[in-house]
Amino acid sequence: MSKGFLLFFLLMTGWIVQAQNPSVTWHGTVKDAKEKPLPGATVGIQALNKFTTTTAAGTFELSDVPPGPHRIQVTHVGYKTVLKDVSPDGQKRVRINLVLQEEASELSEVQVRGKTETQQAKELPIKAEVINTKAVQEQPSTLVELMNRSAGIRIRQTGGLGSNAGLMMNGFQDRAIKNFKDGIPLDYLGAGYNIALVPVNMLERVEVYKGVLPTGLGADALGGAVNLVTKKSLYRYAEASYEVASFNTHRASLNVLYSDTTRKFFVGADAFMNRSDNNYKVNVTVTDLETAARSSATVRLFHNRFTNYYTEAYGGIANTRWADELRLGVTWFRIDRQNQYGATMAQPFGASVSQQYSVVPTLRYRKAFRKLNLDQFLTGSTIHVQQIDTAQGTYDWYGNFRPSPSRTGETSTRGSRADIAFAYFTSRTNLSYQLNEHNKLEMNVVSAKMMRVGRDPLGLTFKNGTDILAPEAQYYKLITALGLESKGFGEKVLNSLIVKYYYASVDAIDTDFVGAVLPRSQTAIRWGVAEAAKVSLGANSFVRASAEVATRLPEQDELFGDGNFHRSNFELKPERSTNFNAGFRTEKPGRYSVELNTFYRITRDLILRVPVDIFFTQNQNVNNVRGLGVEADAGLSLTRWLRTNGNFTWQDFRLFNTGNRNLEGSRLRNTPYFFANLGLNATLPHVLAGRDRLTIYYYFMFVREYYLDYIPKALEPAGFLGLWGRAGFDAPNIIPNQHLHSIGLTYQPVNDRFSVGLQVKNLFDKPVYDNFRIQNAGRSIHLKVNYILK
Repeated sequence: MSKGFLLFFLLMTGWIVQAQNPSVTWHGTVKDAKEKPLPGATVGIQALNKFTTTTAAGTFELSDVPPGPHRIQVTHVGYKTVLKDVSPDGQKRVRINLVLQEEASELSEVQVRGKTETQQAKELPIKAEVINTKAVQEQPSTLVELMNRSAGIRIRQTGGLGSNAGLMMNGFQDRAIKNFKDGIPLDYLGAGYNIALVPVNMLERVEVYKGVLPTGLGADALGGAVNLVTKKSLYRYAEASYEVASFNTHRASLNVLYSDTTRKFFVGADAFMNRSDNNYKVNVTVTDLETAARSSATVRLFHNRFTNYYTEAYGGIANTRWADELRLGVTWFRIDRQNQYGATMAQPFGASVSQQYSVVPTLRYRKAFRKLNLDQFLTGSTIHVQQIDTAQGTYDWYGNFRPSPSRTGETSTRGSRADIAFAYFTSRTNLSYQLNEHNKLEMNVVSAKMMRVGRDPLGLTFKNGTDILAPEAQYYKLITALGLESKGFGEKVLNSLIVKYYYASVDAIDTDFVGAVLPRSQTAIRWGVAEAAKVSLGANSFVRASAEVATRLPEQDELFGDGNFHRSNFELKPERSTNFNAGFRTEKPGRYSVELNTFYRITRDLILRVPVDIFFTQNQNVNNVRGLGVEADAGLSLTRWLRTNGNFTWQDFRLFNTGNRNLEGSRLRNTPYFFANLGLNATLPHVLAGRDRLTIYYYFMFVREYYLDYIPKALEPAGFLGLWGRAGFDAPNIIPNQHLHSIGLTYQPVNDRFSVGLQVKNLFDKPVYDNFRIQNAGRSIHLKVNYILK
């Protein structure tokens, strides 16, 4: 199937290129009356809706112009508009030199009205939460913290910096919400690039889609998607940041881009580093190695250091006859992790470590052929994962080691020297065709093939002595989305209709506890459909609604495991869901904004990550889950310099048709059902100098108690919607109410190119528990310096 698709793509591309051969290229210069070049002039053919801008040398080029006479238009602020009729007379390249005369009259006022990409994304028919990372890049805040301040979103980490981050949105969890980088599924980068690691300085914004996904993403997600949009610059740009914080934490980032004066050639690099000892204090139950007596204690983590490096170098050409952009990239990353504990904090480790590294080449090609746009992405990579556990004994929470000759490791009696290679090949093709002024047809195809092969001299074997990691495990999936976007009634009504096709096949060999050979092969074929509509009620108000019947195919790490503390499950079924979403938004720019959304879900075979013992987790299917929820978000400018915002989310996801009286109607385990945020931001100019600026902010987050495992509905708090009162039992199964306060400031002494940020997180040093009741860091102090060279 993949070969046939590739052949189809090549044939279509060849046909398109051939069809464009008769086109003409118009090029030339734009100068003023004194023969000086005019950079930034707009040159175009209005009848074809084709425009460009002149370079620093005053040159321009318009490619793919249809044969025949056309009228060229040139505009520049402060100069008279020039209109000129041009007849190519059969020429393939037409040179046009234009001279603009200065405008004699003066402009008393110029008003430019438009909408940023962030505003446009917020107003799509498909619900999107847009996080403007550029607005807070001076703050020493992580992307996890920024997203947790948004309505309907909770990211739960299994520890400090670099720990696994599970995204929960509208009741769906983890891989049910897909992650993208500039519209490309992020699986091919493994753990090297994710929301827990990427500094906010690397991003332009974060788009969080809830429920239905746009056709351009077109992935197999149920709860939505997170699209990390990297920074874009048209010319030359450099930015560096460095952050130092408690627990010997260091974070650095660097972005560099260079383009020549014609803007047809570019090179750049993005890099970041994260390092932390993560040696904060936690409350644990200590087991005495001699007497086996258990007692509560507060200890400092001693084997929890995390380090990662990420570098992407890229280059290419742009704005040519045959490519709007051709970009080649090479990414290298490495992760080194000390493992202090496994799936829970029931037992500490003191020597187990894991690594992950890879070199990833990428290719992206984009070209607009009049009404047809093509965007092709290709990558192939091998990610190496190693797990080393050879301590012949065990550790306690104080770091004391007790030798045990009968053990080879501490995470298991066998230990581990696993070395696993995960191979990826990913192709993403996007084609869009503008049918007419009001309708656009779009097709998105994501094809991914993944393989796992490895070795572990200390691991399990088949009965014949063969390493169970040695046989190659293969997984292939294909997701095709076809969408129609329509506009009507003067663009007051926007509609998206999307049809999806899902295909997946897995071929692997598994074993049981006695070493039997168990072939695992299955194929899944599904169809889905989605509809989203938005109706404008005025210039700044609208309602929107969407519905979807969707399928989410298992991810390769859910099937194969991750090579560390997450076990394989080759019998996972695709999860299916029927989703409904509705919302209303209104705002008065510069004054206030209010948004209210609600959702309803019915999910079959929901894929949930759960602990299977005190060390390991595994993804398992939950047969029937039904839920509804509501979220509200509001912002208010109290004065010209003071703004406040807040949001809350309540969601009620429960099991049904379980056949078990105790479980029937129980809340979905390990899932918060109420959380809220409040923020206050003050911006004060001219504090110490004429051009400086001081920003002071405060954030508060509340999470209502929830439960690590299922509990009978009768034992839940009796208060309204479960928002107050206590559960009818007292056990470690309860993840208690959490209140988190953070304050900070940023100072720009001259302009926005240089800033210093200071932040105190968890101001009152309260215990913070997260995924699987793992405790996160207490109070910490962060200092960040940011510098931009334009």
